Amino acid sequence: MKKNKELHDSDVKNVLKDDGVPPHLLCAFHKYENVTTTSLEKLRAELGMGSWAVRIVYNDIFGGVVIQQHPGEGNRKHYHSDSDENWIILDGTWKWWIDGQGDQTVEKGDIVLVPKNTLHQITCIGHYPGARYAIVKPDVDHIYVDE
Repeated sequence: MKKNKELHDSDVKNVLKDDGVPPHLLCAFHKYENVTTTSLEKLRAELGMGSWAVRIVYNDIFGGVVIQQHPGEGNRKHYHSDSDENWIILDGTWKWWIDGQGDQTVEKGDIVLVPKNTLHQITCIGHYPGARYAIVKPDVDHIYVDE
């Protein structure tokens, strides 16, 4: 992995805002945190079909965030030096670029794992909003590389 200039960010709300989730749609970010049960349908009923993100789990072992985005939206190429990350695809079609593996297309029901120190980038590519559930170390450092 070629590293020229790196930018670090461990504030997940800031990361999501910089990845294109409008700040006003992050207002419910903590509303569902550590609630025993929720569903994508309930989240969509309350938050709509736009781009948004809410944290579902936050403890000293892992954090879980549901992220919904429109086709063409996703995140910037980055890696995590201190944690693997995995996702469960809740809806839609996504392109995952993983360093050393290239592009992969994943859909509802798929589970994706990216080992720590591996560059990756995610983009929604379907015809309607996609949703994914990210599970990773709490307050994980996102390291963006200027290649």
